[in-house]
Amino acid sequence: MNDIRVLDHFLGDERRQRIWDFLDQPGWQHGAYSSAAPDAPRYFYKHFAGYQKSGQEDRDPNRIAGELAGAAPLVAEVWEDLLRKPLRAQRLSRCYANRMPAGIGGGVHLDSNCKDHLTAIYYPQADWNADQGGETLFFNRGGSEVVKAVVPKPDRLVIFPGTIPHAARPIYGGAADAARITLMFKTLGRRA
Repeated sequence: MNDIRVLDHFLGDERRQRIWDFLDQPGWQHGAYSSAAPDAPRYFYKHFAGYQKSGQEDRDPNRIAGELAGAAPLVAEVWEDLLRKPLRAQRLSRCYANRMPAGIGGGVHLDSNCKDHLTAIYYPQADWNADQGGETLFFNRGGSEVVKAVVPKPDRLVIFPGTIPHAARPIYGGAADAARITLMFKTLGRRA
């Protein structure tokens, strides 16, 4: 799918490591899920800025980037990098991180029903191999066929319209404390 952009070596290893060290700290909350099914697996998350439940919340979207800068300055630097090129003129609607323990994945879902709303997923881990899994799978509109798989290579960024059905696959094997950590930036679309 041409709407899915993959950018490797996005921050460089030193900055990637700083982001990993920041995210891999205590403070995770449990209860996030990506499927509407009542028995959907729950995983850990850290919410940094923006909408938490829906775009109907009483929020000023022009202040969300400032909220991020106050809550997580290091993550706000990544947002500024995104604004310089791949997400130029977009407005931040939400920024958070997910931590899925080994064996836990997400359900197929949409991030938005508006094509100009984009999602950027950053993969900050230090290494990855094919036996670990953890891919982000993208599906056709009906959710019945995988059209693209993006592996969670270190320092990789994937950007896509929120209208594309997608799911996080679990990681497998490795250490008992292994986890799939991702950093998400969701946008409201172009500024007027």
